[in-house]
Amino acid sequence: MSASCLRTQWYTPFILGVGAAIGILLSVAGALVPSTSDFSGHVIARVNEKGISSQDLEFALGRLSNGRPTTHEQRLQVLQHLIDQELLIQRGVEIGLLDSDRTVRKAISMSVIDAIVAAAVATEPSEEELRAFHASHQAVFTLPARAHVQQLYCAANGDLAKAKARAEQALAALSRGVSFAEVRERYGDSDPNPPPDAPVPAYVLQRSLGPTLAHIALTLKAGAFSSPLQLPAGYHILRLVAYQPEQVQPYETAQQTVKAEYFRRKRDDALQNYLDHLRQQATILLSPQARQIEQVVQHTPGDVP
Repeated sequence: MSASCLRTQWYTPFILGVGAAIGILLSVAGALVPSTSDFSGHVIARVNEKGISSQDLEFALGRLSNGRPTTHEQRLQVLQHLIDQELLIQRGVEIGLLDSDRTVRKAISMSVIDAIVAAAVATEPSEEELRAFHASHQAVFTLPARAHVQQLYCAANGDLAKAKARAEQALAALSRGVSFAEVRERYGDSDPNPPPDAPVPAYVLQRSLGPTLAHIALTLKAGAFSSPLQLPAGYHILRLVAYQPEQVQPYETAQQTVKAEYFRRKRDDALQNYLDHLRQQATILLSPQARQIEQVVQHTPGDVP
């Protein structure tokens, strides 16, 4: 097998894994700014004045070998790959892929974002910082109120009077102290959309019961049940099993969530600050049509997704 075929076979999978990281961003940026023609510093090869450093080579070898020793032949193959990659990237810049290819543009923008936010999350926050963050952002770590509601449903099936009679019998049995489960089994019908048999937020109750029944259920006292409630499809009796008011998660139980939110905001802030800096340094002009869009966004923020 020729050295060329061996080289192609050996590093073809590597092209997919390393290309975006050391090719698209670093090489494109370097291709746009020609370097000097000497080999000072760590430069080990030049491609049309664009330098390839020994760090580039070692990084590529490390990604490929996973820490295993490499031979001189392998080092030469990877170096040749970096040269070939640089040639292709420079050709891509030459034919305008930076301006026309959305995939390339997206890959570059994502690589820049990764570089910007990396520094923001490089330092591990102390427990004091996380506790202070938790204390100053309690709304983020507040669990909504939750209610556990049971429903007894008497279907009308075209006869509301019979459904009402069964619902009244069920209410009488409940008043005598018969368990809700037993009464529902004796007098109720299969519920097509029962509420979850667990504490859930109000919006989940509304999805299963509808806004009217959910509101009534939340006005009950824990353990109490409603009178028969008439709806077009039949009668409903609701029981509030338990109600858990809104509560802030203690730091000790929400520590992992606090840390994740801390890093998320650090990344968002770092990116926003960098974009603000870039906007201040750039010359950005809007056409009359774009200015109209901007005015709509500023005056009707609720209508813009």
